Amino acid sequence: MSMHRLATHSLAMTFTAVLIAASSTIHADPVQELFNDLDADKDGKLSWQESITYADLKTYFSSLDANQDGYLSPFEFGVTPRAQS
Repeated sequence: MSMHRLATHSLAMTFTAVLIAASSTIHADPVQELFNDLDADKDGKLSWQESITYADLKTYFSSLDANQDGYLSPFEFGVTPRAQS
């Protein structure tokens, strides 16, 4: 493989890696990001205490808590499951 061809291949691979990293940031789910921000103890669910930092959520917490367990799951919060690739 010539030096020019090797450099071109290396540049293409680097560019591809940058695009993949950028696309994962661009397509981030804003609802998932909000859920993660509110989930202070990172247990994968939102408690009433965690929800009071967001005024609209505090108002609707009980109606969103479909199984009335005192927590909002990502599904109850409205996070769309991501397809596995």
